[in-house]
Amino acid sequence: DPFAPAPTMDQQLAKLRNRIPKQPWRQPGLREALGVPGIFRAVTLISNVTGSLTLRAFRSGSELSDTDRPKLIVRPNPLSTPREFYRATAYAMASRGEAWWWVAARDGDGLAVSLWPVNPAEVSVEENLRDPRYPIVRWRGRKMPTDDMIQIPFTKEPGALRGVGPLQVCRAAISVAVESQEWAANFFAAGGYPSLLLKSSIRMNEQEATKLKTQWVEAPNNFPRVADDTLDVKEFGVNPQGAQMMEARDFSNGDIARMFGIPGPMLGYSTAGSSLTYQNLESEFEDFVRSCLLPGYLEPMEQAMSDLLTRSTVARFNVSALLRADIKTRYDVYNIGVPLGVLTVEEARAAE
Repeated sequence: DPFAPAPTMDQQLAKLRNRIPKQPWRQPGLREALGVPGIFRAVTLISNVTGSLTLRAFRSGSELSDTDRPKLIVRPNPLSTPREFYRATAYAMASRGEAWWWVAARDGDGLAVSLWPVNPAEVSVEENLRDPRYPIVRWRGRKMPTDDMIQIPFTKEPGALRGVGPLQVCRAAISVAVESQEWAANFFAAGGYPSLLLKSSIRMNEQEATKLKTQWVEAPNNFPRVADDTLDVKEFGVNPQGAQMMEARDFSNGDIARMFGIPGPMLGYSTAGSSLTYQNLESEFEDFVRSCLLPGYLEPMEQAMSDLLTRSTVARFNVSALLRADIKTRYDVYNIGVPLGVLTVEEARAAE
């Protein structure tokens, strides 16, 4: 119709959206993603290793003794152990892409003395139109003071309000892992496909076919069967590897290792021709600490904690035990360092 009004911009955009095909794969939820063994292993490995570490305090470049460390880093949440606090923080970052701390109490100088790990699912963030530097944060529907809610994102786009992680960004790869696992489970739960085909050369009605099938399967598995010339028995072999989608699931383990930045052997994934020994297992764990744990989880937590301390005090996780060399290498270092005067015998003994 030449006299019809021109479509509005919204109508044109809606028409274009209808032409775009919808994605064929389903976006899995967090619980489904954590049901994949490789993903669950990655998240728990990151969170449990982080929970096993302790925070050291440095003031003007010198490390403080255990008795002088601020109470906030010794026991951030008085109602739980330090392990549980740091483990919960790393778990939220690995699974939801961000962690939140609520400053539950402050001292007379306004310094934080108690922290509470908040479930990111209970937090909502809105843009503050008056001042974009201070978004509006609500926890369980209650508006919170901006200074009391500490956000620790795994990563996020510049200007974005929420952090994201591997499970929020790599949804297509996670969908493959979830669907291949569910395929294998459904295949065996539903009984797979028939293992035998009984084909008769004479016409049979439904009642006769049911009777023949019953007679064939009612005997024990190791009991001999008898068939005449009118019955043709065909067996279908089940390929367990194909039925469980072993190759697809193993490939997903490699994708999971790449998503989280964890060396493949630590998730039970290895490329063809590789072998895992004690020596390269140690180097794999060092690679895990340096490429995954330190930049993705420990450093953001250290900076967030340091901002809550006095200006001259910074917090650093003690990862020396994680990066510890094997006993032969350590003793070789002592044999070189002690005669040169770099180390004393007492220092070497204390390190051991």
